[in-house]
Amino acid sequence: MSHPDQQAFVFRFFSLSFAYPNEAFLPALKRTAQNISSNASLFYDLTASFEQEEPEQLQAEYTRLFINGYPHTPCPPYESVFLEKRMLGKASIEVQALYQEWDMTVEAGLTDHIATEFEFLSFLASAGRLKSVAKAAGDASERFIKEHLNRWLPQFIVDLKTAAHLQPYKQLATLLEHAFPQCPVQNPPT
Repeated sequence: MSHPDQQAFVFRFFSLSFAYPNEAFLPALKRTAQNISSNASLFYDLTASFEQEEPEQLQAEYTRLFINGYPHTPCPPYESVFLEKRMLGKASIEVQALYQEWDMTVEAGLTDHIATEFEFLSFLASAGRLKSVAKAAGDASERFIKEHLNRWLPQFIVDLKTAAHLQPYKQLATLLEHAFPQCPVQNPPT
């Protein structure tokens, strides 16, 4: 990723992709995709794939993948649940501390949700446009990716590819893999 604005839009797109697919979901994805110029067709294709599904099907798939699949949730979208098998774990506390460094507040239950983590990266990329904080924002983004996303995103992508039944969520996993090649798939966390 290059220019801070483009990075911000890409991170924002990923954040929105992990939102519950309600009435606002597709319009928000479309608006954000329109601002992405690098590999734009990949983002348009994913948006079109979401658009081809019935809303009820998307909602059911979202619920199964990320909220309460039976017999277990295949892709828990929380860093602490994914790594520590519990909500509001150590990872959540660490992420919250990083948000506070940038005067960001997040609802406690969403602190380490993947959408919130991508939203934070979008915020940092946007801050990269300001000369006074550009270096600090870039350093914080690199640190966040290294210390947080790199620890769980690779296996999350594998799990999403494997567990998703609907094409849009499979495409989302592939797009994440394309956008984060520096996150090699490692052994699952223990």
